[in-house]
Amino acid sequence: MADMTAETTATRQVSFSALRPSREAVVGTLAVLAFLVLWQIAPSMGWVNGRFTSRPTEVFFAAIDVFRKDDFLFHARISLTEFVAGFALAIIVSIPLGVLLGTSKIARYLIDPPLMALYIAPTLVLLPIMVIWLGIDMAPKIAVVFLGAVFPIVLNTMAGMSEADPRFLRMARSFGATKLDIFMRVLVPGSLPALLTGIRLAVGRAVLGVIVGELFVSQAGIGYQINLYGSAMRIDRLLVYVLIVSAFGYTLTILVRSVENRIRDWRSK
Repeated sequence: MADMTAETTATRQVSFSALRPSREAVVGTLAVLAFLVLWQIAPSMGWVNGRFTSRPTEVFFAAIDVFRKDDFLFHARISLTEFVAGFALAIIVSIPLGVLLGTSKIARYLIDPPLMALYIAPTLVLLPIMVIWLGIDMAPKIAVVFLGAVFPIVLNTMAGMSEADPRFLRMARSFGATKLDIFMRVLVPGSLPALLTGIRLAVGRAVLGVIVGELFVSQAGIGYQINLYGSAMRIDRLLVYVLIVSAFGYTLTILVRSVENRIRDWRSK
């Protein structure tokens, strides 16, 4: 009976400790609350111009209007379609290309210079050319997302493949492993953390690509709405769309980082 009571007490303690928020969560929540309070009172105190900064309460009521009357789902669907199409195309192209560059010196000599030239070139400079080539529909925005996302994935995949642990390679060769075995059992598992890091970095660039493309060449989408309300000086509605974009990118980044951490923990066992 005493053992059962002790076990029940221990179980309750574990459950309570699991429900207790971490120190990082508490500090982060307090920091956000302090920022919102400061943002709310700053225009009233004359520290900033309320016309250009708005207030959290105004942004909240503007968000209600956006979701009810602004055809938000239509614009979100347009932007999400462009993001998914461009990002999926980037993954399909970049992973095999990164594997090729990471395992073949000849491929690196041939492809790496033009790849680096495209990586350094600002995507915004290429946007007018893509509009001339692809028109003004979704295609140029998908191309901007693709160009923004493809390079981080290629470079990190290439680094993960080319920086494999030489001890594992020697061990695999000493046991008579074929090149395919080495690739599948050593190079691929070893490059997964670098690949996921590239995907995590590519998410931010892809989201930025959607917005930038729609700011300049679009008749619909989140970026188009940001440009519309920015031109009309509707800062409250502009901030609603900016916060939505930030929340979307942050959520995707957190999801990829959680997968990345799980794979690192799995490899360390």
